[in-house]
Amino acid sequence: MTKPISEYLTATRQFVGDGEYWLFLPLKSAIELENRLGHVDREGRRQPKSLARIHGQLMGSFYEQDGKLRILDGGEIFPDELNEILRFGLIGGNLGPDHGDGTDVGPQRADGLLALAGYPARPIEEVAALAFRLLHAMIMGDPAQREAMPNKASESDALRARLNKQIAKKLGPSMRKQAKAT
Repeated sequence: MTKPISEYLTATRQFVGDGEYWLFLPLKSAIELENRLGHVDREGRRQPKSLARIHGQLMGSFYEQDGKLRILDGGEIFPDELNEILRFGLIGGNLGPDHGDGTDVGPQRADGLLALAGYPARPIEEVAALAFRLLHAMIMGDPAQREAMPNKASESDALRARLNKQIAKKLGPSMRKQAKAT
């Protein structure tokens, strides 16, 4: 039996179109999405586009005002990428407004929701905010999920601290000084 999406620190529940849906990117979907958003290089090889890079670009494009994300600089925001990120997140989350047992979100339902909540139906700012929240949950964990699952969040934080210590040890003193300087 698979773990419910609501038990992942990397899932987020957001209002999309007609209600609240879980947005989540399982590993296979994240890899597929990176490949789909990538490009073909000069040698004809497909080069993936990192979701972490898209997250960073979006992070640099927003500021917060009255609890909402507002676009500051939209230089690296592409509507087709945002729609695709949202589509994959809806399918990966696979759970929406239920009034009972839950609403499965397959490719057809995700496409219908994009017609309501993706670009061009909604402004880029709204679509980008949803895509950012999904990618942020994937990379940093969703703040609401961390609050709802304090034991899992503290376990994750402790693991991160241990890994950071191990990395610092392996870097050695000269690399640590260089890392601090940057």
